[in-house]
Amino acid sequence: MAYRITAVPVSEDNYAEKMDTVVMPYLEAHGGDGYFESFDGNKIHYEHYSVESPEGVIVLVHGFTESVVKFREMSYNFLMMGFNVFAIENRGHGLSYRINPDDPETVTIHSFDDYVKDLDCFIKTVVLPASEGLTPYLYAHSMGGAIGVQYLQTHADVFPKAVLTAPMIMPQTAGLPSFAVKALINPFIWTGKGDKMAFIYHGFNPDYSFENSNDTSRVRFDYYHKIRCATRHLQTSCASYNWVSEAIKVSKRNLDPARCAKIKTEILLCQPEVDKSVVSSAEDDFIKLVKNGRLVKFPASKHEIYASGDETLLSYLTEIEKFLKG
Repeated sequence: MAYRITAVPVSEDNYAEKMDTVVMPYLEAHGGDGYFESFDGNKIHYEHYSVESPEGVIVLVHGFTESVVKFREMSYNFLMMGFNVFAIENRGHGLSYRINPDDPETVTIHSFDDYVKDLDCFIKTVVLPASEGLTPYLYAHSMGGAIGVQYLQTHADVFPKAVLTAPMIMPQTAGLPSFAVKALINPFIWTGKGDKMAFIYHGFNPDYSFENSNDTSRVRFDYYHKIRCATRHLQTSCASYNWVSEAIKVSKRNLDPARCAKIKTEILLCQPEVDKSVVSSAEDDFIKLVKNGRLVKFPASKHEIYASGDETLLSYLTEIEKFLKG
């Protein structure tokens, strides 16, 4: 396989114009979106894109409060590498099924396993039937990384390689130990308020600043934030008490040596220099537990490495392409 990424496909110069006049028309011409019925009968949204003579297929799993829309530049980048792309929109996000449809700002879940079951259903009923003969690879960010780890621990033979980028092996919990967080949130869950917005959140903030964001590219931040401000179903921004509880529970499974020993997939773990969303040391611990894993650090980056400046982004994309094609 030939390497194709020698420059950032969409540079920061005139970024918004390129996204609107180059990337979006290309994506519209090479794919679309759809829904599939998941294990519990609920509808999950996804986007799919294809190229001529693909060298494989990427299954893309986004992070907490994100969407397939936020990852359209990454979908385009993978197409430029020569891969088809299938991007799932996790339940509780975007246009997918929500437990609380009247509160589009809060993500809630009753079991983290539901995410994993959705992904399995997506792969078996949508991705694999449309990708006969193509090797599937996993690309998963943050919460998507936790979903990915759970999937790799229980479905060892699906993906030969996986890219986990700032995966939520363990979420940041405001500096509090997990038992203290559980003590704070359990009364809300026990009194039937588990699907409500956790008290540490304040809802979607249209004035949220680039400086406080997880990005290091202002133009990439500005482009998606503008879309979010204009699109109600993309304003997901908070966790419920149930979601926080499930995120804490899944951390233990992510770092369970026996479960990690079952992972056969070759893993590239991409770690940013600064991460306020997940615990980086837990990523270090996780990668030591898998048989075939490698951790690469990316200087001058935050949690969303894919929204870095051009220099860091090029390094990131190059590392990913070499890993997948190597």
